[in-house]
Amino acid sequence: MKSLTLPSKRTTLGSACAAAALLAAFWSNQFISDSTGSRSSEDKRVTPENYECKPHNYTTEVVSVDPLLIYINGFLRDEEADLLVELGTPSLASSEIYINNQKVASNTRTSRSAGLPPSSPLVSCILKRALSFLGPALPSPSPSPNQNQIPNQNPLALFGTPQIVQYGPGEHFSTHHDWYDSPQVLRDGSMGEGRWWFNRWGSFFVYLDEGVEGGETWFPHVDVSSSPSSLGDYDGELGDGNGKWVRGLDEKGGKGGVGGTGGTKFLPREGNALFWVNLHSNGTGDERVVHAGMEVRGGRKTAMNIWPRVYYGSGGGGR
Repeated sequence: MKSLTLPSKRTTLGSACAAAALLAAFWSNQFISDSTGSRSSEDKRVTPENYECKPHNYTTEVVSVDPLLIYINGFLRDEEADLLVELGTPSLASSEIYINNQKVASNTRTSRSAGLPPSSPLVSCILKRALSFLGPALPSPSPSPNQNQIPNQNPLALFGTPQIVQYGPGEHFSTHHDWYDSPQVLRDGSMGEGRWWFNRWGSFFVYLDEGVEGGETWFPHVDVSSSPSSLGDYDGELGDGNGKWVRGLDEKGGKGGVGGTGGTKFLPREGNALFWVNLHSNGTGDERVVHAGMEVRGGRKTAMNIWPRVYYGSGGGGR
């Protein structure tokens, strides 16, 4: 390495100017590099369309055995919840309900909702997670005697189209059930040849945001009688379980309710989910899992509905 020569007094000013210029150029290059990096990061922003499905862990709590209702902690990552809202919000429209097998508008359900495309990498990832959660519990399709075998359908067809739903201040969904009063004819051909009917065997309700005032999911017939670690009340203390559920109130806000217990209300917590079974083994609906979306008093409540299906061959089933 060459030795350095100290500048004379006459060149000190010039050298200082040169050093300042070099320093300025150095920081300018750093800024350009950082800016380029930022643009590159923006170009690689994760979206519902390029989402990469990764292994994910969550925990469960059995709230009720009969009827079966399970609370799932951390079913979604925060990023997944945010991306689902991003994906579904542009398509939201006034929600409808089924009356006599027809979709109609009703003042008993004042939210907005939209279908979520199962072909989306993000939605497909969540459906696969739900399928893994269910394992062998999900009923296999039941072909009729003249249908010799069950078609090799896409496993995700066992869910149909999931849904995003959103409630604003003053909006609610009165007490209702998720199953159809009679099995619906399958019209999309996802089960192959022959005629098929389906019903909503179970339900996942996945919270996509929080910070809402009100908006609890109320099960008037499900009473959580133990677990002070997760159970609270509206006395300003929600217990040690971060207020995930509380003792229920009736829809008019009074104490008591069904069976004198008031059931249980679940508070919106981003990424957490509820799962319950809708049908008895004979295909009829279980009235004990009727539920309501309580009125939102402030903020916004967004959630995802996933409905695992049971399929019947020619002849249908249930009621």
